[in-house]
Amino acid sequence: MKTYDDVYQREEFYWGTEPNRLCQTVVDHMDRTGGAPKSVVDLGCGEGKDMIHFAKHGFQATGVDISPQGLAKAQRWAVREKVAIRTIQSNLSDFRLDELYDVVYSSGSLTYIPPHLRGDVFQNYKAHTCTGGLNAFNAFVEKPFIETAPDWGEDEYLYRSGDLLRLYWDWEILSFSEIIFDCDSSGIPHRHAMDIMMARKP
Repeated sequence: MKTYDDVYQREEFYWGTEPNRLCQTVVDHMDRTGGAPKSVVDLGCGEGKDMIHFAKHGFQATGVDISPQGLAKAQRWAVREKVAIRTIQSNLSDFRLDELYDVVYSSGSLTYIPPHLRGDVFQNYKAHTCTGGLNAFNAFVEKPFIETAPDWGEDEYLYRSGDLLRLYWDWEILSFSEIIFDCDSSGIPHRHAMDIMMARKP
């Protein structure tokens, strides 16, 4: 079975090069707030498509991922784009923030945090977000009528609808939606259900 290290070594980008819509939404929102350059940490950044987009829009961008090949690919991309990024190699179960960020962001990687760790992990994210800052997440959710994706890992754990909202009951929820979409990241067409949330720290 191929790993992300395997696919990230290829010249092409496994996840493409266009930023996720949530990433674009965060950039637009922070642009409207003005002020000094913002800091963002991208949890599970992969090959860097969202991290690079943040950096190109003036963010001080940090990316966390377990794959050294993915992080190296992101660094090479950053050089081509003439932007600066910082990368940290870690799995998300073990990783904890130790500095404040304006934005804590993750797209599609939160499933690598086992359910029994989520209370502690998300409390860490919240505590290390600046006042008025954002936590913006895409999280895959379980639906009995959607089959498990063919490239799903044994170390991934789906969320239930509304789990993110319960974790952020004490923050201002700027947006929340649940979608079902088609995907062919593995080369085999399949579907995912996903909750999308953007919350602001009061």
